[in-house]
Amino acid sequence: MFLYFYCTYAIIVIIIYSVLLIKYSHKRIYQNELEEAYLPFRRNDRKTWNIAEIYFCALVILPFRIVGMLTSLLTFQLVFLLGTFGNAINIIIQDFKLEKPWPKFRYHYFIPVLKFLGRVNLFFSGFHIIKSRLVKYSDFDPTYVQTFENLNKRPSVIVSNHFTWFDTIIYVAKYLPSYLSKAEVKTLPVYGWITTNLKSIYVKREDNQNRNQVLQDIRQRIQLINEGQLYPPVIIFPEGTTSNGEYLLSFKKGAFEALEPIKITCLKYNNRNFNLGLESVLGMFDILLLSMVQLWNEVEVIEFEGLYNPKYLKLDNYPEEERWQIFADRTKDIMAKCLNVKKSESGFREKKDYIAKYFHKKQKST
Repeated sequence: MFLYFYCTYAIIVIIIYSVLLIKYSHKRIYQNELEEAYLPFRRNDRKTWNIAEIYFCALVILPFRIVGMLTSLLTFQLVFLLGTFGNAINIIIQDFKLEKPWPKFRYHYFIPVLKFLGRVNLFFSGFHIIKSRLVKYSDFDPTYVQTFENLNKRPSVIVSNHFTWFDTIIYVAKYLPSYLSKAEVKTLPVYGWITTNLKSIYVKREDNQNRNQVLQDIRQRIQLINEGQLYPPVIIFPEGTTSNGEYLLSFKKGAFEALEPIKITCLKYNNRNFNLGLESVLGMFDILLLSMVQLWNEVEVIEFEGLYNPKYLKLDNYPEEERWQIFADRTKDIMAKCLNVKKSESGFREKKDYIAKYFHKKQKST
């Protein structure tokens, strides 16, 4: 009986991964000559895919990873339900509100468990070892002088580069934060429920009125955290979308408009054979399937010590409407040096144009 089921499984996965390999062998995916605005979204890793490793992992390792990922995810959801019981009922009944922080008892006892379960999920996703490194802002901005207050202050906003959907799980395991996320995430099964219970703030890309409300929500969250209330910090990916990891895209306003100190954390992936970047040539589901058939995946979490305070930039000397952009540009400079990547002014709109022009399909909000 076991042999019958395994043979059936083997036939199915061989078909699935053979289709994926054929699908992503098309030369149009790997354009050699592109307009500069589209370069951050080009895949260039197909020749490095290890075909033998993909099939070996699909036949031998993948079943264990699927079971482990699903078990850790469901356990995470169960523990989270216990830890946020009152909020969970409110979310089912009505839209989530920002007013109530974590109860102190639950905050101290449930959060370490949830972080551990996030790490377990990453282990079964192939991230067996996650490197971490602590750096100083002055390593990349020599004129910056850190103060004792900013060195020890609890962060309200954490700014990070955005590369792949694994970013969010890595930060769950490290910070268990809220997220500034696209509105579509709220409707995702399980994942949307979790991010909403984490008190995430959702933005509708094309809705100007909603964007103004989001800026107000961010300012409110910063104020509440600074007052000592037990809200998780908000992770903001200022690029607003993902790329191939070789560039930092244009930064949006959300993390910088309040002109409050931020914490910078960078994720540096070592794309051994397969690029985990969700650049939207490969869909999120295809990325997941291919990432789970690598022997291992590698990432380094680079955390900056303390907070980066924009007062150092003497923004009062500049027109008010320019201040957030100066803050954002300096942050981007630091992150680009830390990650050793290029800076680009491309963003979500250029990504949509690239997909529409070369692949003749509508770009989803990633």
